[in-house]
Order: sequence, then structure tokens, then C-alpha cells
Amino acid sequence: MRFHPQWQAWRMLASHAKLAGRGEVQAGARPGLGQRWRAARTRILGTLDPPLEREFGVALDRSISGMLPALGAVFGIAVILFSAWDYWLDPERAGATCLVRLALVLAGAAGYAEWHPAIPVAWRCGFVYGTHTGAMILSSALLPGGLVLALPAITGAMFLAALVEPRLHRLLYLFPFPSLLFAVLAAAVLPQQLFTSSLLLYLLTLGLAVAIAVAHGRLRRGAFAAEHALEYAARHDSLSGLLARGYLIELATHDLALARRYNRPLTISMLDIDYFKRINDTFGHAAGDALIRAIGKACSDELRASDYFGRVGGEEFVCVMPETPVEDALACAERMRKAVAAIRLELPQGSVACTISIGVAALGPGHAHFDALLAEADAALYRAKSGGRNRIELALDTGPGS
Repeated sequence: MRFHPQWQAWRMLASHAKLAGRGEVQAGARPGLGQRWRAARTRILGTLDPPLEREFGVALDRSISGMLPALGAVFGIAVILFSAWDYWLDPERAGATCLVRLALVLAGAAGYAEWHPAIPVAWRCGFVYGTHTGAMILSSALLPGGLVLALPAITGAMFLAALVEPRLHRLLYLFPFPSLLFAVLAAAVLPQQLFTSSLLLYLLTLGLAVAIAVAHGRLRRGAFAAEHALEYAARHDSLSGLLARGYLIELATHDLALARRYNRPLTISMLDIDYFKRINDTFGHAAGDALIRAIGKACSDELRASDYFGRVGGEEFVCVMPETPVEDALACAERMRKAVAAIRLELPQGSVACTISIGVAALGPGHAHFDALLAEADAALYRAKSGGRNRIELALDTGPGS
């Protein structure tokens, strides 16, 4: 079943409300060690709210997967080309080191291509980084003093990894194998004093790479959150949180095309608040705004996850119901009408109540575009208003078989 962004937003808001409620209940309690650790981690890493953090992770995995073939290939070619450096250090062993580099890079090249969707992208990154960095470490260990001379290149690969993968928990998965390999080989081939200084320099560079990843991750998360907020603001009505007119029409046009292609039912309802101007004049615009929000929530609660609801004018709303025949659409419209009639807003000036009129139209052969279907629902809404309000009217050319 397809979920539209409106309902994702509602679920996100509900999740935030639950978290806030737990915070109020536990406000008087002293936070435990785990809570303090999570709070400190959030401050340091700039972690987003859980739903948005998951979206950030999915988007970042998609980006890494897209650039891994090109970036991995450049990394692998650079590792192989360093065979010329091996020849400059020791011509006799350069052939062996070149074979080591070539074998590990070719093995790691399997990570350039797409793997099974069930396998995380982090495994591909770890495989590419481990084989390519391992090729640098192993080949350098075969040369006299090679590990010391190759240390800038080996540690430089850490900064590349920190820029590609800014999530600290994922980044730390990449480093254990190459780090352990470096430590073991350095202990075997380097004098004690040189080994100690090389290991300290390696660990210092590792810390710098982690710091770069943290700073980079904060910047990436901030940019993602700003982009998400901008996208949400463009697609949703700022007052009610419902879909904005432009985005609702965009979604409806897509669903209408699918319904026509596969000969599936699609029905829309257009709603208007009865005597809304009178409410604004009597109780003020703040009461009118509160009423719009209450109506949006009441109607949204009566819809399925595949339906979507938006505000298209001052007090006008549109509900789009894919895969819905006329009979079900009329039943849904009646539920919305009753839900709105039950709303009571208690204000200092008194209790505010209202009703809505609804026009329903189903997709038919004459509706080449969504605007035509919307016009049919608007005409039915006008007849509902003219017929006494607080009622539902079906478009004239819509029958039970539509």
C-alpha cells in the first residue's frame, strides 16, 4: 500500500507527541546513564529526530551507492599506480608488491557494483576500503622502511572515508581491520621506537578523521533537515498542516493517470465550511484558524492511509480517494460530515460549532484532466450549499456504476 507524504508527516508528528509526553511524565526523574549518554551523543553528532534520521540514512546510503563505483575505481587505480613508488624503493621486490596491490584491488572491485538489496551499503564500503587499504599496508610492509614512508598515504585514506561516510557508527566499522593489520605488520617489521611513533601517529590521524566525520556529519544533517523543512513547507499548508493545493493536484494528477490507464475507480470530495465568514466575524480570525485545524484533523481521521486530504482555499478542502467507488466515497463523506458536526471549540466568547457541505465526483470518461473532475465536485458542492448546507451532493453525471 502506498503512503502519501501527508500521512508520513502525521505519523512523524504523532511520534514526536509521544516522545514529548514521555518527557513530561519523566520530567521529575533524574535521567539515567543511558539517557545522559544518548543526550550527549545527540549534542555532539547533531543527530536528528528518529524518523528524520532514518530518512537521512536512506538518502545518504543512496548517495554513497551511486558514487561508490567511480570513487572506488579512482581509489583502486591510485593504489595500483603506487607500484611505481615501490619500484623506486626496491626494484627487486616491486614485482611482488605490484601483484599484492593488483590482487587486492581486483578483489575489492567487486564492491564497486550493486549488491543484493538486502546487503547494506556499509558492507560494500567496508569491503572496498578494507581491500584497498590492506593492499597499501601489505605491499608497504614488504619494502624496507615501506610502512613508515607509506604512512601518509595509508592515513590519508582515512580522511577520504570520513568525507564519504559521515555517520560515526558506520565509519568505525571501516577502520578495525586495516588498523589491526597495520599494527601487526608494523610490530613485525619496524624497530620498537619506530613502531611506537608510527602507531601513535596512526592513532592521532584516526582521531582527526573521526573529528572530521563528526563535523561533516553535523553539516550534512543540518543541510538535510533544512531541505526537508523547505520541502515540507512547499507541500503543506502552513495553517492546517494539510497538503497544499499545488502538491495535492500533483499527486491527484498522477493517481488519475493510473486510474485511467488501468480502468480503476477514483473519487474526490470537495468540502466547504458553512457560514465560515459569520464565524470569523463573531468569534474572530483566531477562532476561524482553530476551526480549520480541527476540521482538517477530524476529516483526516476518517480516511484510509491511501487517501489524502488538502486545503485548496480559505475554507475549502479536497479529499482524493484512489481505488474508491462512489458508494464508499459517499459513506466516507458522511463520516466526515458527522465528525465535523461534532466539533466543539470552547472559547471565552462561547462554544464554536460548524457544519460542512460536500460535493462528490467520480472519475469518468469525460474527465481528461484533474481540473475537469475538480470542477464537477465544485458544481456538486455549490448545489449542496444552495440546497440548505450541511449535506452531500453527488455530481450530476456520476452514477453508482462510475
